[in-house]
Order: sequence, then structure tokens, then C-alpha cells
Amino acid sequence: IVRAARARYDGRIRNPFNEYECGHWYARAMSSYGLLQGLTGQRYDAVDKVLYLSPRIRGDWKAFLSLATGYGTVGVKKGKPFVDVKHGCIDINRIEMR
Repeated sequence: IVRAARARYDGRIRNPFNEYECGHWYARAMSSYGLLQGLTGQRYDAVDKVLYLSPRIRGDWKAFLSLATGYGTVGVKKGKPFVDVKHGCIDINRIEMR
């Protein structure tokens, strides 16, 4: 999906930052980011400090995680969920896999 959208909006024919599918509001990055959330099922509850993962991927994987207070990577390695904070602070009391 991402490759097809990037090919249509490569800058030669259409504005590379304005996809019609995203409502003409320069939401290109957000449309691709939504795919990451759908694939990993990541959702963060900042009140209870719980990271929920419901991945559509089997086995080990790693993806980008961005929250208001920091960013890093999240994933599964050898069957265990992990978070690796690269910048800022991400308070997580527990990770729940579904």
C-alpha cells in the first residue's frame, strides 16, 4: 500500500506531499504511520502506563514507537515484548500482548 501511494505521488506528476487519499492536508506521514499501528496493534494508555500490543505479525518483529514524552522501538524478540527508548522518557508499568 505504501509503495503504491509513493509511486503515485513521486513529485513528477503530483505533489509528493499531498495525497488525495489523505484529504489534501499533507497527511502523508500519518497515513503510513497508521499502517504501523495496524500491523503491530500498539496502543499506549498514559493514565495506567500500559502498552498494549496486538500484532498481526508472527515471530520476532520491531517497529517505531512515538509518544508525547519520547520515542524508540517496540517489538517482540524470542517471544518476549520489549521497548527500547531512544529519546525522552516513556513510563511503562507493563506490556500486555493480545
